[in-house]
Amino acid sequence: MGIYEELGVPPVINAMGTFTIYGGSKMSPQTLRDMQEAAASFVDIRLLQRRLSQAVAELTHNEAAYICGGASCGVYLSLLAAIAKKRGKKVRHLSREDFYRSEVILFRSHRNPYDIVLDQLGVKLVELAYPNHSLKDPCGDILAAVTPDTAAVYYLESGWVSPGAPALSDVIQAARTARIPVVLDAAAMLPPVENLWAYTAAGVDLAVFSGGKDLRGPQSSGLIVGSLALIDILLEEGFPTHGYGRMFKVGREEMAGLYSALKQFLAADHEARKRDAEEQVALARNMLGGHPLYEPLRSYPNEAGQPIPRVHVRLKTGTVSSGHILAFLAAGSPPVIAADSGPDGFYLNPMTLTMAEMELICRRLLDFTEIPPGKEVYTDV
Repeated sequence: MGIYEELGVPPVINAMGTFTIYGGSKMSPQTLRDMQEAAASFVDIRLLQRRLSQAVAELTHNEAAYICGGASCGVYLSLLAAIAKKRGKKVRHLSREDFYRSEVILFRSHRNPYDIVLDQLGVKLVELAYPNHSLKDPCGDILAAVTPDTAAVYYLESGWVSPGAPALSDVIQAARTARIPVVLDAAAMLPPVENLWAYTAAGVDLAVFSGGKDLRGPQSSGLIVGSLALIDILLEEGFPTHGYGRMFKVGREEMAGLYSALKQFLAADHEARKRDAEEQVALARNMLGGHPLYEPLRSYPNEAGQPIPRVHVRLKTGTVSSGHILAFLAAGSPPVIAADSGPDGFYLNPMTLTMAEMELICRRLLDFTEIPPGKEVYTDV
C-alpha cells in the first residue's frame, strides 16, 4: 500500500500546470536518487552552500548563486541582504528600527499574494502607479520616490501582472542612477532557460526563481542568482546561522536536489519539450473539435507567461458552466484538476501532462452528459 493510498489522498492528473497547491512539478528519478544520496551523510551545511554557490553560478553564468527554501523565501532573503548592505551592518546587527526606516519601491500592478514577505520584513513599502495606469516618466518617477532610506526596488515578472508597471529596462536604468539594487521575483519564469542569466545580464542585481516549478526540483526549494556582494551576505548570514535567516531552513537534500534538477534542466532538449506541448494541443483540438459543447483553441503563452502553448476549451452553450465541467473532471478516478478561464471555459496545460494523460482527459470530456452534483474544486495556486 502506497503512502497516498494509506492516507486516503488520491493522486490527481494535473492539467493546471506547475501550481504549488498540487505539488508544483514531478522530480526525475535522477533527482530523487541524488537527494537520497545527500540525505545519507552528514555534511558542513555552510561549506555545501558555498560550493553550490560557486557551481550554480558557473552553470548559470552569474557572479553568485544561493539555494534557498522557496521563491518567497528568496525574495525575503534578497531584500534582507539589500537592507544589510544599505545600513552597512551585518544582518545579525540589524535592529527593528533599521527595518522600519528602510524603504522598498514597488508598483501597485505588481502586488500579489506572495509579497507578504515584504511586510514580514517590517520595511516601508513605497507603491507607485496603479494597475492599468502607466507612469508618464518611468525613470523620473522612480527616481523621485528614492530617498536616503531606499534599500531596493522590487519587480515582479509574471504573466499575471496587470498592465501599468514600467518596463524592467526602465527600472534598471533608474536603479542604476540611484545606486540601489533591483530584486526580481521571477518565480515561474522558466522556461525559457536563458532567463537564468538574461535578467542579471540586463542589470538585475538578484533574480529569484522557484525550484519546484519547471526546474523540477524539490517544491520547497528556490534559487537566487546575481550579485556576489549581496549573495556573500546570505552565505555568511543565512541558514544555518542564527538570526533572521535561520527560520528559512533548506536541507542538504533540497540543496542537492535542486542542483541535480538544474543540471538536467540546462541539458534538456527544450525544443522537443515545446513540440510535445504542441502535439498535445493538436491532439485535444482534434478530439474535441466539432463537439456541440466544446470549442478547443490554442492559447499562447500560458498563464504564467511561459512560452508553452495550452488548450483553451471554450463552452458553446450557457447551460453548462466551467464549474460543472471542472467538478465532473475532479469527480473521476483518477481526479483531473484543470483551471477555469471564467464561467464559459477552462484550460488544459501540457506542461504537467503526458500525451496519454491529455488523451484520457479528452475522452473523459467526450463522456460528459450531465451536470454532476456539487463538488468543491480548489483552483487557488
